[in-house]
Amino acid sequence: MIKLIKNFISKEKADIIEKDLLGHYFNWYWNDSTVGKDKRNNFKTKNTIETGQFCHRLLDTDTNTKSSLYEGFKKVFNVVNYENVMRVKCNLTLNKTDYKKTSHQTIHRDTESKDSKSLIYYVNDSDGDTILFDVNLKEIKRVKPKKNTALLFDSNLLHCGCNPIKSPTRAVINFVFKGKDIFV
Repeated sequence: MIKLIKNFISKEKADIIEKDLLGHYFNWYWNDSTVGKDKRNNFKTKNTIETGQFCHRLLDTDTNTKSSLYEGFKKVFNVVNYENVMRVKCNLTLNKTDYKKTSHQTIHRDTESKDSKSLIYYVNDSDGDTILFDVNLKEIKRVKPKKNTALLFDSNLLHCGCNPIKSPTRAVINFVFKGKDIFV
């Protein structure tokens, strides 16, 4: 299941999220990989170029991590069923001028569970696509980031992001849900 949802939140809320996440006062933390170290070598192709990314983990039920900003995000993304949220994480990748259109980050699954859903919310317009793959690592869908659009898919689906080549930044918020009830 792959679904693109346009105008995921109100334009006013989308503008606030973009301004706040890409502004001077949002705290980003550097990760040298775009996936967890335990998953780093699982799925690579000749086009894989790991560039790292900046992250801000808002919620992670596996590690009992909850950011002080989490309650504010719940108000902005009030369409989401937070009873079933396992992880909410903001990711920021930067322009990579030696990247090619065929380059991508490490391919991964958000979970192995067949009963989980992932939602990628695009904070800004960018050329850093999201690529979805089948089990043979064949590209099945490519999504160009469009502000206030969300990509919903099964969490066990192989996917990856791409660094932007023309845009300065690519910012997303990644939600991972247990079960199927992801909207209120």
